[in-house]
Amino acid sequence: MEIDKNKELPIEFLRECFLYEAESGVMLWKHRPEHHFKSKAAYVNFNRDNAGKNVGSLNDRKYLLTRLMGKVYIVHRLVWAIHHGVQPNGFVDHINGERSDNRIENLRIVSNEENTRNAKKYNNNTSGFVGVHKRKDNGKYYAFISDGVKKVNLGQYQTLEDALSARKLAEIKYGYHENHGR
Repeated sequence: MEIDKNKELPIEFLRECFLYEAESGVMLWKHRPEHHFKSKAAYVNFNRDNAGKNVGSLNDRKYLLTRLMGKVYIVHRLVWAIHHGVQPNGFVDHINGERSDNRIENLRIVSNEENTRNAKKYNNNTSGFVGVHKRKDNGKYYAFISDGVKKVNLGQYQTLEDALSARKLAEIKYGYHENHGR
């Protein structure tokens, strides 16, 4: 099988490379056929070192990545392709927010907008809650949200609880995932 490195890898090729266990989310390297390699030595060395082992290593953003045919791939996109038999058309979202949890029940295809509506709270968050911060000038709590196009001001509140309530109602209104901001 001739592989074009500039295109998505064919599903049948991926299935020759990987064994995916949907219940656990683990993907293992298979003993790959000799025709995947440029030399007998590469074939022997790869299978000796990798066959039966977990695929991927975590990057700094906690996604599993792997190298195949000279290119780096995000493992959850390969998982989707192998399990469903088609390349993912959109973002592959981890429903529970755990980026290395590649159980098929934890993955879904979403648009960029939907993906941002199931995001973790940023590391630089100071209030502990997404979309709410305390104003230094007046001590009130300011709530906001994105409607998908622009930032929407939800108002200023005397208490954190009132600001959080306004934010939660807006999350429902704008279709945010229940795990957003975890």
